[in-house]
Amino acid sequence: MARVPEVLVVDQDPQARFELKRTIKQAQFAVAGEAAFGTEAVSLASEVKPEVIICGMSAPPERSLQTIEALLDSLPETPLIAYGWQADHETMRQAMLAGARDFLVMPIDADRLGGSILSVLESEERKRLRLTGQTKAMGPRGLVMAVFGAKGGVGKTTVATNLGVALVSELGQSVVLVDADAGFGDVAGMLDLKSDRTIVDLLRDADEVEGDSLDSYLARHSSGLSVVTGPRDSLAWRSVAPERLRKGIALLAKRFDTVIVDTAGTLSELSMATLEESNLVLWITSSDFASINDSLQALETLRQLSYPEGRIRLMLNDVFFDDGVRPTKIEQALHRQFFWLVPYDRQLRLGGQEGQPLVMSNPTSPGARSLLDLAHALMGNGRKQSANHSFFRRLVGRHRAERGASAVAAEGRR
Repeated sequence: MARVPEVLVVDQDPQARFELKRTIKQAQFAVAGEAAFGTEAVSLASEVKPEVIICGMSAPPERSLQTIEALLDSLPETPLIAYGWQADHETMRQAMLAGARDFLVMPIDADRLGGSILSVLESEERKRLRLTGQTKAMGPRGLVMAVFGAKGGVGKTTVATNLGVALVSELGQSVVLVDADAGFGDVAGMLDLKSDRTIVDLLRDADEVEGDSLDSYLARHSSGLSVVTGPRDSLAWRSVAPERLRKGIALLAKRFDTVIVDTAGTLSELSMATLEESNLVLWITSSDFASINDSLQALETLRQLSYPEGRIRLMLNDVFFDDGVRPTKIEQALHRQFFWLVPYDRQLRLGGQEGQPLVMSNPTSPGARSLLDLAHALMGNGRKQSANHSFFRRLVGRHRAERGASAVAAEGRR
């Protein structure tokens, strides 16, 4: 398990320090210590060398600002987060000018605090890579998007295949879809593709693959989507180490605008390697109890591993006709809001069975429209279902109402 980052709390008010330490622990981080402003804070920071410092802003702010500057003079590579009890733009500006990486308005919950801590740590790592010239050596890199579900049967491969086709056909992106389901990958079947070479072959040869030679490992869908298929024999995955999978994803990211990776439904070493390599994770759950429970446990595991939760976008894929479970109840159980809803559409499953993605065969159907809009939203083209949560609720309500009307009509025909 990765080492849990340690956080130093600095504030003149002991009660404020107590409350913040409790929230830090709830966010699954360790408290390196606490101190008041001035030399006490600088001496303790120099001694414990925390990964992150969180410092309160008092009124008047001069003492706080002097402490922030002294802390950063002593530990210039340690990111610092400032916080206050009012959204005072001038105080925020002064804190940022003094060197703070983020400013939080109290009170704050554990998820928001944890997200801020992880963001500043990631920013510091990127800064280190830039200063050492490693980012330049890495070259350009496309967006890596993992499609994950903590349980089989939630429709992650259906989402991955339709989303890949949508990004190519609707937005003109260069996209590669990677079947990294180390169980029984279905990408090739859902797209009606065959390939002599698979992901296992690409990972084995990754050190020698250059330029156009990569094409020989790719299958090409009629939409223009490139695909790295999974092996026919799932035992072939036994020869794949997580670092090889990372290398293969990085290789593809140098060539394509977007790399979509369809993962296994478990937090295995290979799945974790994919999640860690990804810029964005579409986390898919259905409304059945097993899927919700497995997602809850998997999200908690990632939290303990200090995985950046800001990368995760929770999606509800409505794979059942009508189970009566409200999305708000699932959000409450998972302690997260949904980013996207894919409404029930029987044709989505049928499209996969027939090797025809629904976004191509019937783009006006409810499921296809939702996934086409998702493609636009992910690329920042404005069609953001989740940006207006009331719209999300209306969509769910309308969807439920349509189900009810269909059921009444069916009853009347009997």
